[in-house]
Amino acid sequence: MRWLAFAVAIVVSVVLQTTVAPHLAIGRIRPDFLLVLAVFVAMHVRGTDVIAVACVLGMFADVQSLERFGLMAVAYSAAAGAVYVMRAHVFRSHPLAHVAVTFAAGVIVQWLMLLYAIVLTGVGGGSWAGQFFGGLLIALYSALWAPPAHALLLRVAPWTGVDVPRYADLGYARAG
Repeated sequence: MRWLAFAVAIVVSVVLQTTVAPHLAIGRIRPDFLLVLAVFVAMHVRGTDVIAVACVLGMFADVQSLERFGLMAVAYSAAAGAVYVMRAHVFRSHPLAHVAVTFAAGVIVQWLMLLYAIVLTGVGGGSWAGQFFGGLLIALYSALWAPPAHALLLRVAPWTGVDVPRYADLGYARAG
């Protein structure tokens, strides 16, 4: 993995999250481009770099949120770890896999945030049911942005040193 290339990708994702995502919002639901990048990294990068990049992306998400610093870093790292474990069981180059895995990661992040809110305020406090359904919608909206983002990131994969699956032994070799 080439860290300078990923530093550029992280900066681009942060800029997209802070400038473009508010304009793409549907009501209060906006896509999470930092999560989309974290899922891409978890699906294609080897080793402990996955958790490191997810933690950095989570820290940038923490800076943009009103929650305690480090909460999103832990949630993104947990989601990236789950994706890293399940990536051997999906076709990593298929757009439906990008949607499904990003949705699963988004649900993990949102459930961890909900669990934190429940522990902090108690089960009866606040509107945790609204936060639950809002979190599912955020995960779904982010997942719908994953295929074009992952396609772009797969195109620049040779510059970033990312492992791109070929599936040649199954007859699904990618052109290029």
